[in-house]
Amino acid sequence: MNLSIQQRFSLWAGLSLLSIVLVTVLVSMYNFGKINQSLSEYSSELTKKQAESYLELLASDTSASLLVPLEKALNVATSSAMSMQSLAEASNTIDKRELALDILKKTLNLSPNFLGTYVAFEPNQLDFSDGLFRSTTGSDETGRFLPYVIHGNDDGFAVENLVGLEDQSLDDNGVRAGEYYLCPKDSNKSCVIDPYIYPINGKDVLLTSMVVPVNKNGKFIGMTGIDISADFLQSKVIEVDKQLYEGAGQMLLLSPKGVIVADSEHPELVGKNLKSVDAGLVEKIKAVSASGEGSIFADNKTLNVLKPFNLAQADKPWIVYISVPEAVIYADIRQQQEFMDNQQSHFISQTTLLGILFAVIGVLVVWFVAKSSVKPLHDMTGIVGKLAGGEGDLTQRINVTRQDETSKLANLLNTFIQKLQTLIKNMLPIGNRISDLSAQGKQISQQTSEQMNEQSSLLDQMVSAVTEMSASAQQIAGNAERTATLVSDAHQSTEAGADLVSQNAQSISDVKNSVQLSEAALDQLVKNSGAIAEILVEIQGIAEQTNLLALNAAIEAARAGEKGRGFAVVADEVRALANRSQSATVEIQNRLSLLNQGNKEASEAMKKSGQQVEHSVELAHSAASALMKIKTAIDEVSEMTLQIASATEEQSNVCENVSENLTRISDLVQQTAEGAKQLSQVGSDLDATANELQTGLSSFKV
Repeated sequence: MNLSIQQRFSLWAGLSLLSIVLVTVLVSMYNFGKINQSLSEYSSELTKKQAESYLELLASDTSASLLVPLEKALNVATSSAMSMQSLAEASNTIDKRELALDILKKTLNLSPNFLGTYVAFEPNQLDFSDGLFRSTTGSDETGRFLPYVIHGNDDGFAVENLVGLEDQSLDDNGVRAGEYYLCPKDSNKSCVIDPYIYPINGKDVLLTSMVVPVNKNGKFIGMTGIDISADFLQSKVIEVDKQLYEGAGQMLLLSPKGVIVADSEHPELVGKNLKSVDAGLVEKIKAVSASGEGSIFADNKTLNVLKPFNLAQADKPWIVYISVPEAVIYADIRQQQEFMDNQQSHFISQTTLLGILFAVIGVLVVWFVAKSSVKPLHDMTGIVGKLAGGEGDLTQRINVTRQDETSKLANLLNTFIQKLQTLIKNMLPIGNRISDLSAQGKQISQQTSEQMNEQSSLLDQMVSAVTEMSASAQQIAGNAERTATLVSDAHQSTEAGADLVSQNAQSISDVKNSVQLSEAALDQLVKNSGAIAEILVEIQGIAEQTNLLALNAAIEAARAGEKGRGFAVVADEVRALANRSQSATVEIQNRLSLLNQGNKEASEAMKKSGQQVEHSVELAHSAASALMKIKTAIDEVSEMTLQIASATEEQSNVCENVSENLTRISDLVQQTAEGAKQLSQVGSDLDATANELQTGLSSFKV
């Protein structure tokens, strides 16, 4: 694409402005996004902290507000127990049952939040007169005093009898039906009973009880209690929940055993155990109950708070649970984020439109400025065109009327034309001189070519002689190598012979050792034969004595007559065996004599063989020594042969190097001759070029 300077200026200026606008928009988007993100993160974190603080404070306030009526009920029950204890310890001159009913009514009248008050004595533990009060007010058919005072109509009171005091059956939450009585009886301590169902005025009511034991002389005789309806606690929780993000959250009150006492969002779950509703929350509640510290955690896109609080004399805490959806907490943050996103889009749109507008204006401004700036160049181009087409007239000059960069360029061009004019004037005589020098160079190159041809012929002869010398040296080296090979073979044969002689000497030495061992064995055999002969002599002596004893026995048997006949037969057998032993002993002695004679002869032969073997070993060592001398001589001959071969090979290599160098010199001479020819041709060309230069310079007007 051929563009003018004006067009290139405008194009690049437009691209630059658009790039600046694009970069500005991108940087603005990035910075706005970072600011928006940072603001969102900061706002979210701040909102989260504020929400956590608010929920913690609300949980603390709620637990405190719930603790007040529960603590009040427990304190009132404790005071009532003390009154009942005093009443039980008083004399029977007063109507204890009537006084007890008055105390319960006054106690119930202390707070409208109390559902009912009651007392229950063990049989015959109040006034020891249960039989006199059978089926009277506050007494059952046995006369046991166990009144339950509740609010009646027209601001009055109603009295019922407690039921299920000793009932051990468990409800769905694992609470005994008679827990309100059995707990203080079993533990002799104050108890806060988990919510349970109890019939009042014929209706089942969910309630929780604060019960205190009544003791006499340290022994349990009864208990007093205050009931609080779960509806009352539910109303308190709902009242607080309305303040919790306008009722968008959820609040629960949980008993120590996990029974839901109040639930602001799902009142139908009141009275159920939490593990049947949300088993995952049970573990967190156990951890909070064990530590006694509150907990804040996020779960299932909700922010949750667990706050334990303890009633006096209670072993385990009650729990306030508050849960608020994060969407509710961060609702303002989302609105702020949407507002910031809209503002960002609006800002980017305005910035982009303004940037494009300014870029278009900038391109137009650059277009007009470039047009006015390049106008002198257009004028200068016309002048230079005329100068180039004016048949080499170097006397023309550019007329300069401006004082800017274009005027400097025009002045420099005029200076260049002036110098070119002077140069051509000076080159006209130089052209003639070049023509003369080219003719002389052509003549010299011809002479050089002839001399190079003569040198090339001499070098070819030297190369042939050196080649023949190299061939002779290679032949000598080959003969030396073959000689070295033969010497090496002889060396190997000598080594093999020496090894065989050494092996032979070793074998003879082994034979010598074997002969010596055999000789020692024969000597030992002779000794053993002597020992056997001695033993045979002893055996022969024993046989002779045995024969003599047998003879004596036969004589004695003959004297004995008929009684000694059997003994005579045995004596004859013994004598016969003794004779046979004596004969065998003589035969063995004869054979041992022959064996000893043979052993002596074999021993002498072994000694002679040992001497001959020693002589053979000496001869083998002498042969090995002679072969080692031959091997040494062969090694020296082999080394000298290898040196001759090495020297001859080195000489051959030198001849080859000389031949190669001479060949290279010959090639260089030929190249020089060729160069001389080319130089002659160049001289001719230079002569022609000088003529053309002379003609060209003559065409300029100077």
